[in-house]
Amino acid sequence: MKEKINCPVCGNGKLKPTQVPYEVYGVKLGDFSAHLCNECNEEWFDEKTCKEIEKIEKEKGLFGLSKKSKISYSGNSLIVRIPEQIAKFMHLKKENDIIIHPEGKNKFVVEIEA
Repeated sequence: MKEKINCPVCGNGKLKPTQVPYEVYGVKLGDFSAHLCNECNEEWFDEKTCKEIEKIEKEKGLFGLSKKSKISYSGNSLIVRIPEQIAKFMHLKKENDIIIHPEGKNKFVVEIEA
């Protein structure tokens, strides 16, 4: 019988093989083989699985969507520019109605009204 590996994150749990669902930006990519810690629930994927996930992300146009932007001025207001790749992914158009709210001191959320 194989000895279970200690979790490198919490140090207390043991990693066990399982299938876990994986999603990126709210898009489910599938269920993948992983090792899951029975204490902290940290997930670990092997290199082959990581490459498979990356391939699916690229096929769906999700890979590399995280972009840096800057806060600018427009009149008396601050504006945030949304990179073109993200705007296309989210089907954003000029004049879309949005709701913006803080989520703590270092994060805000922008929701597109349907």
